[in-house]
Amino acid sequence: MTGKSSNGTVPDSPPAEVDIMMPSSPINIDITGEDVDGCITRRNTLTTSNVSSSNIASDQAPTPPSTVEAESNGSERPAPAEPGSVSDSAPEPGSSVSSSVNGEKTGQRVRRRVSYAESVQSTGSSTQNTKSTSRGGSSRRSSSMSMGGIWGDFTRRSSVWEMDSLASLDDEVDRFSCKECCVERLESAGRWLRSTLATAFSKPSIFIPSLLLFIVLVVCGLLIVYGFDNATAESRKQTAISVAEQTDLFFVRVLENAFLPLFTMSMFIQELPEFHDLDLMVGDRCNPASDPLNCTESTSAPPLAGKETTHRDLAGLFNTTEGRIIQRKFDTIASSIKENSGLGKALVNIQLAPKGVVSMLYPMVNCEDFVGNPRVEEGYCMNNTGAWGHDLLNDPKRVGIARATVPAKGVVTAGPLNLIQGGDTFIARLPINMDPDEGHIMVVDNVTYPCWGFVVVLLDWSTLKEQSNIYKEFENEKMQFKLTRTDMINGEEVVKSIAESENSEICASGNVTLDLDTGDNGWVISVCFNDGFSPNYKVWAYPIVFIGSFIFMILLMLVLVSKTQLESILLRLMPPRAIKKLRRGETIVEKYDMVTIFFSDIVGYTKMSSEMTPQEVMKMLNDLYSKFDIEAAKHGIFKVETIGDAYIAVAGCPKKCSGPEAAQRMALFALDAMKIVKDYQTDDGANVCIRAGLASGPCVAGVIGTALPKYTLFGDTVNFAARMEQTSQKMKIQISPSTQRMLLDAPAYDFECVERRDDSGELGVELKGKGRQYTYWVESATKMSTSPKTDEIAAEKAKMVDILEQPEENV
Repeated sequence: MTGKSSNGTVPDSPPAEVDIMMPSSPINIDITGEDVDGCITRRNTLTTSNVSSSNIASDQAPTPPSTVEAESNGSERPAPAEPGSVSDSAPEPGSSVSSSVNGEKTGQRVRRRVSYAESVQSTGSSTQNTKSTSRGGSSRRSSSMSMGGIWGDFTRRSSVWEMDSLASLDDEVDRFSCKECCVERLESAGRWLRSTLATAFSKPSIFIPSLLLFIVLVVCGLLIVYGFDNATAESRKQTAISVAEQTDLFFVRVLENAFLPLFTMSMFIQELPEFHDLDLMVGDRCNPASDPLNCTESTSAPPLAGKETTHRDLAGLFNTTEGRIIQRKFDTIASSIKENSGLGKALVNIQLAPKGVVSMLYPMVNCEDFVGNPRVEEGYCMNNTGAWGHDLLNDPKRVGIARATVPAKGVVTAGPLNLIQGGDTFIARLPINMDPDEGHIMVVDNVTYPCWGFVVVLLDWSTLKEQSNIYKEFENEKMQFKLTRTDMINGEEVVKSIAESENSEICASGNVTLDLDTGDNGWVISVCFNDGFSPNYKVWAYPIVFIGSFIFMILLMLVLVSKTQLESILLRLMPPRAIKKLRRGETIVEKYDMVTIFFSDIVGYTKMSSEMTPQEVMKMLNDLYSKFDIEAAKHGIFKVETIGDAYIAVAGCPKKCSGPEAAQRMALFALDAMKIVKDYQTDDGANVCIRAGLASGPCVAGVIGTALPKYTLFGDTVNFAARMEQTSQKMKIQISPSTQRMLLDAPAYDFECVERRDDSGELGVELKGKGRQYTYWVESATKMSTSPKTDEIAAEKAKMVDILEQPEENV
């Protein structure tokens, strides 16, 4: 246990370059590991010069020639030289060290790099197994001075060690390709992933909260998206309704403006005598062909030849001087009304229809209002000559509207309709009522009305649509629309489209409809957005909710896994009670009345570690003590720590139990540890031997300091257990007298304990600071046969354990 660092290995020192005068013929030095109590360690054979260690000196005068024989078990074993153990190089400038070999001096200068392990072996060989042929007592002193020179040379030439280490590292890096690096990283990531998933799915406290978080986040996310979706859809619907209402207001305003020409013309008709009897001049329809008896002497305008059903012949009425005067006066009045109507180019025609027959029109041919209209063909003119003499009450296509106008109390609107003169036109009619006693009557459906006829204004539908900016308005809002009217044809409702946007078919479903306050034939506008009322982000919002929830679940899982792994590591370092106190910032000091402490170390570890690389030492200790850890968990004991090759454990602390039970657990563990060591071999096939010691008694456990806190034991029992291990023998378990007494009362096993005697047969062993102690060897353990009484005793002991496990007050 002495001469070791905190990790149990001899401190590393850099190799040095030592100048040695080499003879012409080399000899073999066989440096074999020390056979400590029969345990075989590794063999290391060197090929070097036939010189003594006294000749290997730096900055010292040459010593007399000597011969060194390295012995192992009393025999010399030559072996082939290790590659790279001896290297020749050019003489160092300025150096003048020479040596005499077999009485001959040579000036040949050789630089040899000596490793740390070789230097330790040389030291061991010089001081223990090497026989010097030098005379007198100066050989040993010379050897010591030579080794001191080597260490001094190591110190002064540490740069050589560093350069060699870096060169070796560079060679390893060069041999480690990028592909191997990537494969190593992938394998490392795979191991981490497997470990994380294994921890997550094996712990309900990790998997269930993570799954619940995922479900909660998904539900909340979907509800939020659904809420935003509804809010956005409702907002869009309100926007659509607002735009539709703006369209309705425009057309209502247009119609209101159209009422002014109608009422103005109506006033002129009623006030001017020229127009007062115009209805009487046109007269009721009478067809001499069908009713020759009553129509022979009729003064009414006759049916127009070729269009007897739909038109009347007004040539005889207006081709007279009086008729031309009435026409000119109408043109003057109608021109003024059109100009001041405020409808602009939308008002394309004003008509008078006494007795329902279109008798006067202004203008007869209208080209001016269609110039520059993108909705009609270039050069288009509205020719109204075909409408002159149109008998609206007898035309099957117009009779419905005309008959609805006569009894009306206000303006009657219809359309847009495709008129005789061409083009879609919006029609507004106002009946003119006069005194029926003067003959101003009209009969509709056998009902007589005091009606002169009606005034008609025609509004060009394409111009109205252009003035309303309906297309641009909906395009700017990224919306589609469809404007329809409902006509009654043969008693059936027929819906016709009068205006629609380019992609209005998407408004067939999922739209907003609004009945417009225009026309008497039911205008309805349907409005929708290009991408519907639901926002387009809904398509990718739901996947984002699921992906985001999954990411948060993974993050929580990683946090919980990390926390669980850290807690697992903490629980391996110290008991839960100590961790809680450490978190609260409390001092951790606990007293235990009876525990059993185990100490063990590897026999010949110093020599073995000097012959192995640090990586090999670490692998050996890890493999061996990992198996010890499994056995410690199996027997319910607490591993305190490992110091180098020393393994320290305790039973009865921190989980309290009775003294005999603690001793039983620890003895069983020690026996199993011996079995593990017997079956264990290093990678190169070498066997390992340990010695162990147990001691029972009181102790104090606690954590010292705040940096790198470690749960450790204090008290004389710890020192006693260490002395038991130090004075133990290879592959034997030495126990203290108190432990032997505890094992006599072991609850479930009978232990074979043999008194220790020295070579003279005297009992016990001398311990530093304690004198001679009567100790025992634990040889084996046998399980007791169970009985009702044994079970009763075990139950009583279990009760005592429960009482003892209650937390104690701090000491």
